[in-house]
Amino acid sequence: STIGPSPISPLKRLSEHLGGKEELYAKREDCNSGLDFGGNTTRMLEYLIPEAIEQACDTLVSIDGIQSIQTRQVAAVAAHMGMKCVLVQENWVNYSDTVYDRVGNIEMSRIMGADVRLDAEGFDIGIRPSSEKAMSDVVERGGKPFPIPAGCSEYPYGGLGFVRFAEEVRQQEKALGFKFDYIVICSVTGSTQAGIVVGFAADGRSKNVIGVDASAKPDQTKAHILRIARHTAELVELGRAIT
Repeated sequence: STIGPSPISPLKRLSEHLGGKEELYAKREDCNSGLDFGGNTTRMLEYLIPEAIEQACDTLVSIDGIQSIQTRQVAAVAAHMGMKCVLVQENWVNYSDTVYDRVGNIEMSRIMGADVRLDAEGFDIGIRPSSEKAMSDVVERGGKPFPIPAGCSEYPYGGLGFVRFAEEVRQQEKALGFKFDYIVICSVTGSTQAGIVVGFAADGRSKNVIGVDASAKPDQTKAHILRIARHTAELVELGRAIT
């Protein structure tokens, strides 16, 4: 779980490098948890894992890209909870480095005991045959799997963690004495940006959330974000349209 508000750090040298007219800050989501260097997925897993426990599941099954932060975090949570973990790592980025699938996030997942399976499929957040196969393998060996979709984005409560993130930022803004003009985020599967959009809609700043698509499929990414944001808005009874 998260260990309190992740810190907001000024990026003074980068601000100066870009001309000094704007002040840039970073919300340090890499510091939001004691579970293997944190990451945005931690906020989503806080909503998923209680369901896995309630259903008496013993294995977390997830899917994402080879260097996924999500799958690393799923492996960390499984290790912490004493659960098994199966990860399907797809080839979302055509990167030719010979050690790309052996270092970094995927290496940490292996160290934490996850059953890591490489798959040549490219980017998508839908239900994939490879993840269905991983689920059936768990059942065949007598286990009870709990599915965690790519980016937690197909999970009904995937956006809620970042609605809370927005409220966390508002409280930190009070301490800083100013409000941020724009919130810029990398977007792939969509639930992080969707939650932030809904969270900042509460004070009229949803249009100030800028997502940078990292999937090379911007139309698909935008559609995912809009769908998840609208569903999340219903869950929190936002009372206004997300467009």
